[in-house]
Amino acid sequence: MSSPALSFVLRAASIGAFSALVACGGGGGGGGGGGSTGPDATAQAQARVQLGERLFNDRNLSGSGRMSCATCHDPAFSHGPSNAQAVQVGGAFETEFGLRAAPSLRYLDGVPAFSRADGSLASLRGGLMSDGRAASLEAQARLPFLNPLEMDNGSVAVLAGKLRRAAYAPLFVQVFGETADDELKLTQATQALAAFQRESAQFHPFDSKYDRVLQSLEQLSPPEQRGLQLFRDPDKGNCMSCHDIVTNSGQQPRFTNFGYATLGVPRNPDLPANRDPAHFDLGLCGPQRQDLNVPAYCGAFRTPNLRNVARRPVFFHNGRFTSLAQVLDFYNTRDSEPARWYPTVNGVVQRFDDLPEALRGNVNTQAPFGSATPRMSPSDLRDLQCFLETLSDGHPIGTPSREGCR
Repeated sequence: MSSPALSFVLRAASIGAFSALVACGGGGGGGGGGGSTGPDATAQAQARVQLGERLFNDRNLSGSGRMSCATCHDPAFSHGPSNAQAVQVGGAFETEFGLRAAPSLRYLDGVPAFSRADGSLASLRGGLMSDGRAASLEAQARLPFLNPLEMDNGSVAVLAGKLRRAAYAPLFVQVFGETADDELKLTQATQALAAFQRESAQFHPFDSKYDRVLQSLEQLSPPEQRGLQLFRDPDKGNCMSCHDIVTNSGQQPRFTNFGYATLGVPRNPDLPANRDPAHFDLGLCGPQRQDLNVPAYCGAFRTPNLRNVARRPVFFHNGRFTSLAQVLDFYNTRDSEPARWYPTVNGVVQRFDDLPEALRGNVNTQAPFGSATPRMSPSDLRDLQCFLETLSDGHPIGTPSREGCR
């Protein structure tokens, strides 16, 4: 799917970083701009972003010839999936199902590289993908190209050949120079895709109603204000414990602490991989991430940002829920009414059934979990949803909240 033509918005603070990329981007096949600064460097940075947009929308860069990055990360759907399927279909013949729900690509430019300060789960931060296995936007961009469940190009050589034959090949040469090295060609493509994500305003517009409130251009309605209070309240929603709203140096909030949590989301029987009862997606412990083998990490996934959360068609890594109201209800009653969420076998509720029994002790019990009675009333949940809806991009100033949130 092609996105509209962009007017490239380059943030001044990023020009230096782009100059460094331009200096090294050509590798052994041409400098693509050297270390110059000023108008030439800015034009080169703009060309790199333009190339990234072409790559993002090119269906030919897939084994099927029918799938681009935008297929699963549609700009019209906040760069997330355009359908309510738990996982997306890919592969060379579009017959393969992914293992996890497709995320939104918005607001990822602020995610730090994966780190673990003291080795505890609470100290883990950052990394791209829901298990943090990609250290950068460039590393993340590489993964779908070769994944047999996604774009499935088969090999780096096949993909590099497609890049050399693309209609925008002259732009590729303009930005990076010529190279016969297939691996370098792919690296250059991922650099351009990362530049597109970092520098195009469509990936971080910061134009939600909540942003307008921070700019003193809007005011929260009474239900939205009550929802914000619930979001902050450590004994109610306690959302801030993972979805940080506090910022430094005038930065807009990202609504995530970039940490990891094990939430005990119910198993999704509609997920093709779950037809095998022995299959468990353990997040940091695999199957897609292979470098960590710490039992305390198993079942944990990175906390996503909440921007555009009200527009998501499916939720959590396994796409188990299909509405924000359902998600909030789950958070509120997971421990007080587990039979609503988990299967019952021989009269026993199988809590946290998407984890092996030995790992179910990893599940988070902080508020809003861990209570014998729900911490929030039905009206609280409605107010909290009203607040979360203020995080959706593209809010025209002066537009009233939906009925029920006014």
